Amino acid sequence: MSARTLERTAALIRDRAAKAGLGGVKVTVEDENQITVSGPAARQETLEALGQPAELAFRPVLSANPEAGVEACPDAVEGPSSEPLTACGESQDTVVTYQLGPVAVAGTDVSEAEAAYDAERGNGWFVNLDFTAAGGAKFADITGQLAAQASPQNQFAIVLDGVVLSAPQVNGPITGGKAEISGSFTKQEAQQLAAQVNTGALPVHLSVSSVTKLRVD
Repeated sequence: MSARTLERTAALIRDRAAKAGLGGVKVTVEDENQITVSGPAARQETLEALGQPAELAFRPVLSANPEAGVEACPDAVEGPSSEPLTACGESQDTVVTYQLGPVAVAGTDVSEAEAAYDAERGNGWFVNLDFTAAGGAKFADITGQLAAQASPQNQFAIVLDGVVLSAPQVNGPITGGKAEISGSFTKQEAQQLAAQVNTGALPVHLSVSSVTKLRVD
């Protein structure tokens, strides 16, 4: 693994930590295959989230099976963008297995993500998405197509690393180049997701070797 790739990965993790509002997080390259991430009172899951690949995609829902249990869920691995995908998510405390079509809008079509709080409607924390010009056009096109379908094929799934975060129904084309992801997020979860989307996928795969260390495979 080149020193340049490791330094770039460390820089992205620092950026994620800053955008997630995590103060005091220190990210250093220790040797040829190890990056150490530490911070005051940092929880293991918080540090792990900084190293997740964050492959975001929007896929049309082909079918949804709320009868399936957790055992029926596939591993949370995002497949090729041009191929269908079987993925799981939670809806009202029920595990749902979704059959999804190819990616209609990729995470790279998102220009910015920001965590926000809905105090007016009392819906809690969510993530606002701003699409690029091309991404906004794709999103308007696919939501217009889905709106003409019967349930559940009038839904699109927001998929992060092979897991369905949300699968909202579409009543009409969503124009204006904006969307939002909601899912009973805490403030920290919303900030982490926004940070991951903003910084995109990391150039290497990381795995946890201890509570405060991420090791390159």
